[in-house]
Parts: sequence; structure tokens; C-alpha cells
Amino acid sequence: MALSIRAEIFSLLQAAALGVGLGLCYDLLRPARRRGGSAFWDFLFCLCAALSAFLFAMRSANGVFGSGELLLSLFGLLLYFELLSPVMLPIFSFFDQKIGVFCIITQNIAKKFFRTAKKLFQKRLE
Repeated sequence: MALSIRAEIFSLLQAAALGVGLGLCYDLLRPARRRGGSAFWDFLFCLCAALSAFLFAMRSANGVFGSGELLLSLFGLLLYFELLSPVMLPIFSFFDQKIGVFCIITQNIAKKFFRTAKKLFQKRLE
């Protein structure tokens, strides 16, 4: 059974939006990748991309992730990297830095709290 032109165009536009969303996800994880240098963030992005492609294919009108959808997803990803990534990446890096500072401050407060609690509630063996 063939799809209508309107359904095919809508599916292709959704594929382009999927590519833009994957670019956004990549930029969200990029500051952590640069800071940590771990392959965990790459694995997390690949998992996110595979899951979103699978869910897109299962949810699309024809039930497949065809070559047209694949090309439009790639086009959306490249379009994001060329147009929006230079604007969004500094914003994400700024928030990543602020979250890191918050975590360090919270960690220092927790260490002081646990040191004080250890002194107050330490068992005395006499």
C-alpha cells in the first residue's frame, strides 16, 4: 500500500527534525566529552541515536527507516552543525561549567558535613 504524498513529506520533515535533535544531543554531551575524555559519552550518544532511529522507524507511516529518511536525517544533522551549533555550543559549555562549579561546592560542603558528623558521633572506646 502506497503512502500519500502528504504523509511522505511529513515523514521526511520528521526525519530532518530527528537529525536536528541528534545534533542538539551531540552538542549537549560535547562539553562533558571534552572535559572527561571518556568513551562513555560517545557510547551514550550512539545509544541515543540508535534508539531514536529505531523509534522513528517504528512510529513512521510506512514502518521503515528508508534511504530518504536517512538522507534527510543526515541533512538535518549537518544543517544543525553549520547553523545552530556555533550558537548553542558556547551556551552549553557555560552551563556545563556552572554545573561543575556547583558540584564542586556541593562536594566540599558535604565533606565538611561528614567530617563534623564523624567528630560528633564517633564511638569512643574506653
